[in-house]
Amino acid sequence: MQNKKIALLRIAVYLVLAYLPVYILGFVFSDKKGGLTSAVAGILLMLFPAIAVVITRIVTKEGFRDAFLGFGKRKSGKYYGAAVIYPIVLPFVSAVILHLLIVKNGSIWDSGFFADSTMTAANLLIAFASGVAMALHGLGEELGWRAYLTPKLEELMPTSAAVVVTGIIWALWHGPLLVYGYDFGRDYDLFPYGGFMAMIVMCIFMSAFYTWLTKRTNSVYPAALSHMILDMFLTSVFSMFTVNADGNKFEYRTNEFWMMIISVFPMMIICGIICMVLMCRKKKA
Repeated sequence: MQNKKIALLRIAVYLVLAYLPVYILGFVFSDKKGGLTSAVAGILLMLFPAIAVVITRIVTKEGFRDAFLGFGKRKSGKYYGAAVIYPIVLPFVSAVILHLLIVKNGSIWDSGFFADSTMTAANLLIAFASGVAMALHGLGEELGWRAYLTPKLEELMPTSAAVVVTGIIWALWHGPLLVYGYDFGRDYDLFPYGGFMAMIVMCIFMSAFYTWLTKRTNSVYPAALSHMILDMFLTSVFSMFTVNADGNKFEYRTNEFWMMIISVFPMMIICGIICMVLMCRKKKA
């Protein structure tokens, strides 16, 4: 019982430190369109989960043992491989779903990705140029959510529940940006509540994948690496498939909100379910 009380205290301290600065910066520097008017605020925003971990560990005298800061157990290479392959494959699978189910006319071969090499090179350069910021974001968030919050929640509940709760907390942490259209825009019914629900679903299944990587390697770096690559490539690569050779967007059977969900979520959900099952089976064994 005493251990659970200590875990609850540490979780509470961590969440206050992770949430409060983000909500203040998120509203103060919001451009009211889903972005931020300050680049510095944008970088700091994604670092606060890691900053909150450091402060929490010091204040609660927990120290940094079991902080998942090593590079992994033996035979962790395949998990690093999965961490890289998954976010690279995701936008291409999403593009196939997009053109099979949502685009009214035209085909994937007419998209800017295949038809315009200049556009392809430009988008990929933009993705790589944002790599440093994305690296900070990925490590900053994963040190907080996967390397600290989820293990703490596992002291209070089963792993599957801890993954779900972390996903919900992670999603709601984006609240100030979601209010103004972050990720899902503003042109959909039930704005912004639909965006919150979509973000919760996405974060739960991504939380399962990142937690699986962290547990299998006993390291935060595979999850951070995968998070970084996903942030770098998903939007930039997937957007290439949303326009034809003339640079005009394809006509969709639905609005862009549902286009994103129908195209991008299936692979996330399937992968998340598989990782959840694998973690539960491992725990039972």
